[in-house]
Amino acid sequence: MPNGEQVKNGKAFEYAIAKEYKEYLEEKGIPARFEEDAAFNTAKSFFTEFDESQQYKYALSARATINTLIKLEPGLISPKHDNDILSIKIAADGRGEEGDVRDVLFSRLTSHWEVGFSAKNNNDAVKHSRLSHILDFGQEWLGYPVSDAYWNGIRPVFDKLKEYKRNKRKWSEIENVHENIYLPVLNCFRDELMRIYSAHEDVPEKLISYLLGREPFYKIIKDDNSSTVIVKAINIGSGLNKTVNGIKPQYRTAKLNYPTRIIEFTMKINRDKTISKTTLNMILDEGWEISFRLHSAEKYVIPSLKFDVELLGNPPVLFTQYIFQDK
Repeated sequence: MPNGEQVKNGKAFEYAIAKEYKEYLEEKGIPARFEEDAAFNTAKSFFTEFDESQQYKYALSARATINTLIKLEPGLISPKHDNDILSIKIAADGRGEEGDVRDVLFSRLTSHWEVGFSAKNNNDAVKHSRLSHILDFGQEWLGYPVSDAYWNGIRPVFDKLKEYKRNKRKWSEIENVHENIYLPVLNCFRDELMRIYSAHEDVPEKLISYLLGREPFYKIIKDDNSSTVIVKAINIGSGLNKTVNGIKPQYRTAKLNYPTRIIEFTMKINRDKTISKTTLNMILDEGWEISFRLHSAEKYVIPSLKFDVELLGNPPVLFTQYIFQDK
């Protein structure tokens, strides 16, 4: 699916969540309002571009999560008084770059309470970060700048890419792209990340904080292939499950611990036992495992490569609920 379509579908799902929660609460006599800013209007416009049958599917998936979330987050249904109106906001895209990956925010100003959802439509990627000849991933991700050895290592590859761009070459025309482009960049990336880790023991914690965001949240994953909606509680720092206006949550979600050690960081082994030339897997303590898949996201060559970063493993205590829907 093209990147533009991914954005459109994701934004439509965000709006469906906001819409269905507001309608549910108002059905129960609980006042709620939208913050109708530019981000909200963009998501709404994407949703309304779909036909009624597709809108219904988004709405059905969003509403399927409500019963679970109100039991976990009583703040959704517990106003302090009649004028304590629940505010529903769709976050602007830039918040993710600032370390807040939440897409839909619910808050009560008078109760000093807020909770956020990350909405995922048929994907569970946590980041789509880039590497290039000018992007310092060490500083951006971890707060520690990369070394001259890293810049010198990646320079020949990105010099090639700049030349290909000048000649308007397509990625499909590049011979041995995995061996000549992806693999050397991945090796430099791995060596540099481990160099930074050897000098700074807080790298595992900072890496997870960068990938998952600094705020605790619920991840809602709409999976059409299996006709399920998955709810995960990313409860780092115990920021979820709060008692609000005297109402306690019916269920508890465990606090997740940050990792403290990188145990292994190697190229992925494919099913046929060959070594991947596009993907690194990292194993950390506390149950965390991360996949870094490098690829090009453009038709024509540009001097920039994109990561799809996914969590292959998480702490076993992470709250996860699968909600099955009729096909």
